[in-house]
Amino acid sequence: MKTHLSGIIPVANYKNEIETDFPGLLLPVDNGFNFIQKSVFECAMAGCDTIWIVANEDLSPAIRKIIGDWVYDPVYYKRDLASKFYTELRKEIPIYYVGIQPKDRDRRDSYGWSILQGINTAYITSYKMSKWLTPEKYFISFPFGVYDFYQLREHRKLIRDKNSNFFLTHDKNTIKQNMQLPFTMTGEDFKLCRRAVNKKTSREYLPPLQNQQYPSQKLPLHERWSARTFKLNEIFEKVDENNAKYHEVTWFHEILDWKKYCDYIKSENTIKKPLEALTKP
Repeated sequence: MKTHLSGIIPVANYKNEIETDFPGLLLPVDNGFNFIQKSVFECAMAGCDTIWIVANEDLSPAIRKIIGDWVYDPVYYKRDLASKFYTELRKEIPIYYVGIQPKDRDRRDSYGWSILQGINTAYITSYKMSKWLTPEKYFISFPFGVYDFYQLREHRKLIRDKNSNFFLTHDKNTIKQNMQLPFTMTGEDFKLCRRAVNKKTSREYLPPLQNQQYPSQKLPLHERWSARTFKLNEIFEKVDENNAKYHEVTWFHEILDWKKYCDYIKSENTIKKPLEALTKP
């Protein structure tokens, strides 16, 4: 039976050093092709059945205007052009927009937590519609991690395999080394990661003193809810690597600041914009 694969694109709480008067997601990676469009197309190329963009209300309207509510699967877009009804063979991938829950804001809402929030919402929403629609695996795409995503086409089967996770690597580094490289995880990985975050984070109060039933002393403000600053490798430490499959990308740019963005733009390793019909809303 086909594995249901959901794409997760974290946007909420991402912080870099690129100063613009508009969201950095709208900067181009090619002429007429920006970072958020790159991530959506990347999920489509990986074979995702649904795509979930995690963005709060400050960014969701702008992203939705550019991305829309669904995207074509590029593999099926030009399939069997000789057929009179080839357009009916095209596959549409729905796109959903998710926000961070108010109870987690300023507490656990690191960039990595937005991925966990996307997975949780994807599962709960799908299950409420039908248990047959619940995702079994999740493909994580980072907007500011740039590489040749066209090569994902040949690895669709491995990406979907629910018996092992799939990691893209660069210089043998993965998400486990805090690199914004795509990877997959299962629902069980999600549970382990969320439990680990909740266990490691500090909270508002110190543990109860001896002979006290409830805590009474508050931590200093800068020490409360340490999960807000957890890095990606801390949050996804528990993602299973047993029998995992890896693919080394030939080049990779992690856009953390203006200099790294300029390095990407002037490099020879750039992304070619897909057909306009595959990126427009």
